[in-house]
Amino acid sequence: MRSTLLPGTRLRAVHLLFACLAGGSLHGCWDDGSPDAPPAATPPPAPTPAPQSYTVGGAVSGLGASGLVLANGEDTLAVAAGATAFTLPTAVAPGASYAVAVRTQPQGEQCSVGNATGTMAGASVTNVAVTCAVLAHSLGGSISGLPSTGLVLSNGTDTVAPAAGALSFTFASPVAEGASYSVAVQAQPSGATCSVGSGSGTMGSADVNAVAVTCSANAYHLSGSITGLATGGLVLANGADTVSPASGATTFAFARAVAFDGSYSVTVQQQPAGQACAVAGNFPATMGPGDVTDLSVTCTAVGALSLVAGQAVCPIPDGPLAGHGAGASVPQAEGLAFDRNGNLLAIGTQAKVLQRITPGGDVSVLAGNRSNAGPVDGTGAGASFGYPLGIALDDAGNLDITDQYLMRRVTPAGVVTTLAGAANSPGLVDGTGSAARFNFMKGVATDTAGNAYIADSNNNVIRRMTPAGVVTTFAGGGSAGGSASGFADGTGTAALFSGPVAVVIDAAGNLYVADYLNWAIRKITPAGVVSTLAGGGPTHGGLADGTGSAARFGGTTSLALGPAGSLYVLDQAYSAVRLVTADGVVTTLATQPGLQTGPISPTSFTMPSQSTVGIAADASGTLFMASGCSIQKFGP
Repeated sequence: MRSTLLPGTRLRAVHLLFACLAGGSLHGCWDDGSPDAPPAATPPPAPTPAPQSYTVGGAVSGLGASGLVLANGEDTLAVAAGATAFTLPTAVAPGASYAVAVRTQPQGEQCSVGNATGTMAGASVTNVAVTCAVLAHSLGGSISGLPSTGLVLSNGTDTVAPAAGALSFTFASPVAEGASYSVAVQAQPSGATCSVGSGSGTMGSADVNAVAVTCSANAYHLSGSITGLATGGLVLANGADTVSPASGATTFAFARAVAFDGSYSVTVQQQPAGQACAVAGNFPATMGPGDVTDLSVTCTAVGALSLVAGQAVCPIPDGPLAGHGAGASVPQAEGLAFDRNGNLLAIGTQAKVLQRITPGGDVSVLAGNRSNAGPVDGTGAGASFGYPLGIALDDAGNLDITDQYLMRRVTPAGVVTTLAGAANSPGLVDGTGSAARFNFMKGVATDTAGNAYIADSNNNVIRRMTPAGVVTTFAGGGSAGGSASGFADGTGTAALFSGPVAVVIDAAGNLYVADYLNWAIRKITPAGVVSTLAGGGPTHGGLADGTGSAARFGGTTSLALGPAGSLYVLDQAYSAVRLVTADGVVTTLATQPGLQTGPISPTSFTMPSQSTVGIAADASGTLFMASGCSIQKFGP
């Protein structure tokens, strides 16, 4: 059925519609009087306009200093010290990219950016992460001379303990830029002292490796006890350092200190007269971190001679010149000298061969033969000697031997040559080589320069021969070129001797002369000044102990350097061995009973039954004697 509205009615319905629309509801107005009219439809909500841009920001951690500037392109933000978040001031449009970076780092810190880049979507970015940390650098340096463990270096509470021998160190904890540091020795190493140089300052923008730790070993002393020392002359040595305990001493101490971890070796350099001393312990030893005070030296009396090699009674016919111990013969060795290895070299007028006796008693022949062919140059058995008496070793290991009117030389290889003089041509002539003349030479000694000092017995003078064979008169004779005998002190040729037969030289270059017919021991300085050390001169012979001119000698034929600057003297006329101190005090070590002409000290040993013709002493001062066809010693 078609509905028809009257014109007035239609106008009223339109008004009603607009009123309902204005009220927001059609349902309440949909009533035209018809029960079948549908409800009015609800219109959709209006959409919210999309924003034009979004912000970029995030979290900040660890920022303790000012100066941090973040940027997204040209957009920048200065972040305050201690900030925990940031938002860049300029928004970013949807679909645009962003890239947050550190434009300027904060003072003394380093910041990095995480989640820094992306494309702007439909929301602000809040997950950019800025992480900051303080800038720090390592602290260390060099070490020199660290001998042991125990060193602890500190920088505040941070410590480091370098190993022994370490050359550098670095602390585990770095030091922040701008922070101060101060390196110190918290604990010293064992046996050493360390100091720190360039150890304090303020950390800059780079590692510090210029701290210098310098260490040096501490030094400690050696000392100990002595038991049984009854006489003087003992010399103990640690390398070049020596100590000379007095008779009766119960303790000793070396003057020089030994560095920590250094080596030391205490030995008996010289035995006391009539005693044998030994040092307990295993050497070389290593110095620990403290003084060594428990060294022990024990001394015992030596009351008898002991056989080194050869036969006390000369065999008939002659025994072998080579062999071991008593299986060899060392006939009447007037000339004795020790080499640098402790071997005893021996020569005499009976066998006319140069023999070597090792410390173990092995005897060998180095040069010469028994043919008695007279002085012939050559090598080994191809050489021969005429009347050899004196022997001395130079620093090169060569032997100078007096052979009546000739000066001979034997190299370590056994090569024999003639340096000066002429066979069977006695005289008193200074000159070079064969132009020089001697008259029955006996003793000889060499100085450190290789000069030989010769007892030119029948000329009553002491001669000097250079290594090149240049011969001059050193002392005696009464005038230049003279051979006068007498008993007078003086300088050079102004002094007088009478039949000098033996000569030795000490470490200071002083010569000691056995002035046979003057019954005296004479001393000559390196400058040629002659004085009398002991003995009363040609009118005062005998066998008596005493000091200086009060002492008596009967016929001194051989000398050897003894303990503490003393001399061993073979007084052959009385079959005695005497000891003369550096001050001229004379005592008798041994003699045949009943021969003394004045008071003598109690003897220390019994003289051999066969004639004693020569004496020597080794580096420790132990006395060796050539008696019969043997070498015997008095000492350890």
